[in-house]
Amino acid sequence: MNWLAEFLKIKFYMVTKDHGFVLTRHNFRETSVIAQIFTLAHGKITGIFKGFYGIKKEFSTPLNLYTLNEFVFYPKKSEIWLMSFADIIKDYSFLRLDFEKAHTAAAMAHLINKVMPGWDPNKEIFGLYKACMDYLDKGKDSQRAYYVFIIKFLTESGFKPEFNRCISCGEEISKNAFFSVKKGGIICDKCVNVYGDVRRISHQAIACLRYIQKADLDTVWRLNINYACEEEILFVLRQFLVYHIDFDIMPERFCKV
Repeated sequence: MNWLAEFLKIKFYMVTKDHGFVLTRHNFRETSVIAQIFTLAHGKITGIFKGFYGIKKEFSTPLNLYTLNEFVFYPKKSEIWLMSFADIIKDYSFLRLDFEKAHTAAAMAHLINKVMPGWDPNKEIFGLYKACMDYLDKGKDSQRAYYVFIIKFLTESGFKPEFNRCISCGEEISKNAFFSVKKGGIICDKCVNVYGDVRRISHQAIACLRYIQKADLDTVWRLNINYACEEEILFVLRQFLVYHIDFDIMPERFCKV
C-alpha cells in the first residue's frame, strides 16, 4: 500500500471540512469547476465542484482565485476529490482594487502551487500565506509582504538559504561577505575565489535576512528597512528562486532588481 493510500485509508469517503485558498481554477464541461486548493489540514488538493454554475445552494462562494473559503468534501483514492459545499470566508477585496497587491498575492500562490506536494499539509506555510494576505488587505506595502513571504516560505519548505556562516568553510563572517547562488548561501572572503557566481552582499542585508528567517511576523512587519537594502534582498531572493526552484515571478514594481 503506497503512502497516499495509507494516508487516506481512515478518511476514505468520510465527509471532511477544511479551510483553503483557491490556487487555480478552470471550467469543466458546461456547469462544473475544477480547482486546486491549498488547505489547512490536507495540504494541496484538487477538487471538482459539480454543478457549480447551476442553482445548487451548497456553493455560495464565487470561488475566486486566492480567496479563503470553507469546503466540505470527500477524500478519495483518486487525484480529484468531490467537493460538496463551499462558502466564502474572506474575499480580500484588494484583489479587485489594487493590481500590484493582486499580482503579489498571485506570485505567492504560484510559488505554493509549484513547490508544495499534494496531500502534504503544512500549517506553517498556510498560516504564512494567510498572514501575508491579511497584511496586504490592511493596505500595507506589497514589496514587504512579498520578500517576507519568500524568506519564510523557503525556511519552512526546506529550501532555506544559509545566511549565518560561510557555506564553504563554516566560519562566521565578520567582514566582507558574498552570496553564492549555486551554493545557496553566503561565502567569506577567504573562500570567495573558489566560486565564480558570487556577488557582494552588505552586512545590513545579511542581518535583515537572518532576522526575518527567525523572528515572528508581528515583529518583522515593524522592521525599518531602507529602500537600497530591500532592493538587495529582492535581488538575492530572485536569483536563488530562479536557480534552485526555476521560479521567476516577480511583481512588476519589484522587477528593477
